[in-house]
Amino acid sequence: MATRLPHPILFLEAVGEVTVRAVRRLVRFVLAVLSTIGGAFTMCGRIFALMPMVFKNPEILMKQAMDLGVSSIPLIFVTSLFVGMVAAVSAKYQFRNFVPLKYLGTSVAKLVLLELGPVLTALVMSGRIGSSIAAQIATMKEKEEIDAMTVLDLDPLRYLAAPRIFVGILAMPVLTTISCFLSILGAWGVAVIGLGVTSYTFLSGTRLFFSPYDVFVCEIKSFVFGLLISLLGYYHGIQASGGAKGVGEATMKSVVSSSVMILLFDFLIAFLLLPQTGS
Repeated sequence: MATRLPHPILFLEAVGEVTVRAVRRLVRFVLAVLSTIGGAFTMCGRIFALMPMVFKNPEILMKQAMDLGVSSIPLIFVTSLFVGMVAAVSAKYQFRNFVPLKYLGTSVAKLVLLELGPVLTALVMSGRIGSSIAAQIATMKEKEEIDAMTVLDLDPLRYLAAPRIFVGILAMPVLTTISCFLSILGAWGVAVIGLGVTSYTFLSGTRLFFSPYDVFVCEIKSFVFGLLISLLGYYHGIQASGGAKGVGEATMKSVVSSSVMILLFDFLIAFLLLPQTGS
């Protein structure tokens, strides 16, 4: 029995409806992204105007430093060691029969300082720090604690946003430095123990093309990533609504938007700061 084909007009109508729905969803998504970026950076300007006030409450800074910075070190310790190990094994695999092993340390050091250290640390911290900030602020909003602060003439941006963003900006470079050191340490350990490379060969390679400018770019990235993670965490937290579901959505949006912005700004910083031609 022959299959009956749909009428051409009905088929075109169905395709048109699907296309219109897809375009509408795309437009809503683009507008939501632009709204988030605009709202977050408008809030950022207001928060930076309040930054000098954070030093009037050192106990808040210390608490946030412990919650966001010190408590993240064990996670950084584990992830960074394995990142360095993977970098060394991957480099050895790609170098086989083509590149002398004295460049193994060079490759690992460059890769860790310019990309793996700041970017992977920021992505891990977007799940650790960004989600924590978003959940805390969203929960406070749902419990109407932020409304109570406003009634008592306590600016939430000063007492909630500014300390978290200040600590986030300062904590990320420290965490990234620890991450880079541990990654290179992990790469050295697996190179000596598992890949048959001597310590002298690996360490001399790390010094071969080392440049302080690489460290500078690494720290610039970490400063920017720290700002993005803490800012977007607070922004999505303060925008939450709808009870427990809203808290979960705010946490999810914080991690997703932070991850996307980290990768975007990673490209922008690399493109602007790293020389693309020979000196």
